[in-house]
Amino acid sequence: MSKEKKNVRYSWHLLLIVAVFLFLYGIAVYDYIMTVSHNQTYFEYLRYNQVVIDYFENYPLVPFVFWTINVFGGVVTLLLMLMKKEIAFYCLLFPVCWLDFTTFGFLNRWNVIGAKASTIDILMLILTLGLCIYNYFFFKKSYR
Repeated sequence: MSKEKKNVRYSWHLLLIVAVFLFLYGIAVYDYIMTVSHNQTYFEYLRYNQVVIDYFENYPLVPFVFWTINVFGGVVTLLLMLMKKEIAFYCLLFPVCWLDFTTFGFLNRWNVIGAKASTIDILMLILTLGLCIYNYFFFKKSYR
């Protein structure tokens, strides 16, 4: 039996984007773990008042599930991108859009966590949508 060596080549922009988003999603995973564990020191460091702490301690189940999918789906998306799997395009598109739509639209997120944290969330949404667009064009040959 002969073994075929597969020479996988990565473009510089793919590796750069994966590295940048790995850093950003790493921060998101850390934030998720600290928030879900209700780490009081972390909340104090972020200067969250009791209203914000109550918001996260009483987070509804369905948005919590999408939040979990969103946070860990980001890391999975990056791995899928490195494996050059077309499904990477779909991994975050729905959970991110749905999560931000419901939390800002129905859970009063902007007023509860404040403008600064909300702006960061919206910026991450825009960057993640940009990642989805990048994936679309990166795997464009596969969609034809």
